Amino acid sequence: MNKYRVPSSVNLLRAREYGLENSFIHIEQTRRLANFTLCKYRNLTSYHHSSISTMSLEQSEYRYLLSGGANGHICCHDMFPSNLVVKHPIIFQIDRNSNREHHTNNICSLLWYPNDNGLFITLGLDKKLKIWDTNRVKTADEYEFNNFAYSAHMSSTTNTSIIAIGHENGDLRLIDIRTGSNSHIIHAHNKKGICLVKWFNNNPNLLASAGADGQVLFTDIRSSRKYYMALDRDNILTDNQQVNSRTTTSTSSIAHHRGVKSLEFLPDNSHLLTLGGDNHMYLWNVNNGQRLLVNYGPILTDNIRIITLACAQMKHDRTKSLVYVPFGKSIRIYDILSGERLTTLNGHLLPVSTCIYNRLSIELYTCSDDILVWAAIKKQQEDYELSMKTQERRYETTRSLGQILNRDQWSDDEDEV
Repeated sequence: MNKYRVPSSVNLLRAREYGLENSFIHIEQTRRLANFTLCKYRNLTSYHHSSISTMSLEQSEYRYLLSGGANGHICCHDMFPSNLVVKHPIIFQIDRNSNREHHTNNICSLLWYPNDNGLFITLGLDKKLKIWDTNRVKTADEYEFNNFAYSAHMSSTTNTSIIAIGHENGDLRLIDIRTGSNSHIIHAHNKKGICLVKWFNNNPNLLASAGADGQVLFTDIRSSRKYYMALDRDNILTDNQQVNSRTTTSTSSIAHHRGVKSLEFLPDNSHLLTLGGDNHMYLWNVNNGQRLLVNYGPILTDNIRIITLACAQMKHDRTKSLVYVPFGKSIRIYDILSGERLTTLNGHLLPVSTCIYNRLSIELYTCSDDILVWAAIKKQQEDYELSMKTQERRYETTRSLGQILNRDQWSDDEDEV
């Protein structure tokens, strides 16, 4: 935790004198990341009447937050401004009462179109993938499948139009929304099914897929092979050459002993975090597929099918990387490279399923049956609460004086006799 402490003011002034104009910004970002607290006075207009299964924050303005419920309802909140006291309004909602094109079952995935909030994509357990026009809140296109699909993802790179979808029968389907083609199917996993799919951050042709059997496969969609690498939990990064001798392309290679529940690439795309139903979280080298010896301890995943982690990485210092992990009703913050647990955030009443990091305003959004906002505003909240108590005391004092001054001074004539 020491490396996340803020340097003294003298050191900050000295850094500015030496021409390090960005040091203030970097240090402030580092301080905020490790000191999140619950924003008690920032609320979202209530909408969902069931558990919230997933969320998505658009990456063009970092302002509009989509949330999908277990009943198929979808809602969009405006998270601007990020004031100390604010109630975020609903921009639009999609449900059986407001939209005929709504989903009829649990929402599995929500995706904003990369770098453009004019489109967003939804995937539900009603076996339908819908592409929505945000301005009109109407479907622009729709795809229906024969099998259940649990995960969909779109590359964050520019000029992309391909959506990857993982099905319960082990098929990896690619849909090109520009041409409407959905015939490209990769039979990568076995019939236990695919739990998650995730594109690489820096390459629109490479994607990772995770199965219910614990396998994690890397696929190049330009190649005829099903996959070019399979992560193996026994392929550990160490000085012992005998340990490194295992191949990473074997069909028996597994990353977890149970189904994989989370895939999350670090922002610089050098490492991958996986979380499995075996209650283990592993850190992998993306280039060679080796597992790093980082011990995060057991992480309980409860009965949640898909868990979304949030990663934050400092641009000025890659060693300062944090991950926010849902752990039952709380959120744990870990240092990614050391495995040290820095702190735990408590505030939800039900198990948390999704964490979303807003790197523009340096905030964290989490959901269970409700959506909570976290930020480094502990001191501001304490000052606000103190000012409110002071105002209440002044009001009570003024009211008491007013009661004394306005008290009746008359007496009954019979008492005077």
